[in-house]
Amino acid sequence: MNVGPMKCHVSFVENKIHCKCGFRGHEHLEFVRQYSRCTVRFEQYAFELCQRMSLSDVCRILDIDWKTAKDIDIHYTKQRLESLKSLSPTAIGIDEIVYEKGHKYLTVVRDADINKVIWMGVDRKEETLSQFFEELGTSKCSLITAAVVDMWDPYIASIRKHCPSAEIVFDKFHVVKIINDALDDIRRKEFSKADENQRLQMKRKRFLILKRNDNLSEKQQESLRELMNQNETLYKAYLLKEQISDIMDEKDQNTAIDRLDEWMKNVEDSGLERLRRCIQTIKRYLYGVVNYFKHQLTNAGSEGLNNKINVIKRRAYGYSDLNYFMLKIFQACGVMKIRGGIEL
Repeated sequence: MNVGPMKCHVSFVENKIHCKCGFRGHEHLEFVRQYSRCTVRFEQYAFELCQRMSLSDVCRILDIDWKTAKDIDIHYTKQRLESLKSLSPTAIGIDEIVYEKGHKYLTVVRDADINKVIWMGVDRKEETLSQFFEELGTSKCSLITAAVVDMWDPYIASIRKHCPSAEIVFDKFHVVKIINDALDDIRRKEFSKADENQRLQMKRKRFLILKRNDNLSEKQQESLRELMNQNETLYKAYLLKEQISDIMDEKDQNTAIDRLDEWMKNVEDSGLERLRRCIQTIKRYLYGVVNYFKHQLTNAGSEGLNNKINVIKRRAYGYSDLNYFMLKIFQACGVMKIRGGIEL
């Protein structure tokens, strides 16, 4: 460590061992790790900085080469990272993130109970997620009671193959998003058919239409009512969107299922073809929606972790080393060791 503004260098003699048996070794030193030219105390300080800023900033502050800083960051992150073998998740959330343009994905698995990343794999295929279950082991897979995913068939197939006792859950945000996308399509279609005066009324109202009515101000609600009074189709679709949002907030499982069944009948009777297609999707994956009402688990934690991961990526202006990028994700979002236990 530097002493105030003065750079500090330590010179010392290290004994080498040359045994007659052929063994060649070095004296063990507590204050410096093997092959490193920095003391342990200096490296620990550098590691703390690496968790909070980019490598270039760390190098500028400590006046070291970026390769040295990266090596320190990798070594101490791996040292503190908790192994998957020591974890036994009972509920997991599975999501994907884009790590590079061109549909290049990472599959991210988190422990839903503690909201920490416990595993990552390249791509979002069935084989990718199956690799996680194989590393976790059959006995621990049997402990998983719920898996929160989006409606992505490769993930579903992998879960059913490796965790037959786990119930697949599609969270409420994904169901509502399907309806919101349909409502947005209806809005655009109605906008294209509208005359000039109606278009002026509809312009810049997308946010108001897609947002929950309870979250709008009185002024926004008044503006929305004026728009809905002029367009019956859009008004009908908007009401159905509000209804499904309320249903997904229902806490009682039986009541929620009854309301969902009634809502689907209303959609069928509405004459809105775009929403009818959504019903087909929901009916296909109805088992996961019902499981949501049972477990009340969402992937909101995964979305929060995705935001944190994007911050990591932006801070470094991207990563050319994918393995290092994954390690930085574990560093910020994973389960880390601390003295006397595990850092949650």
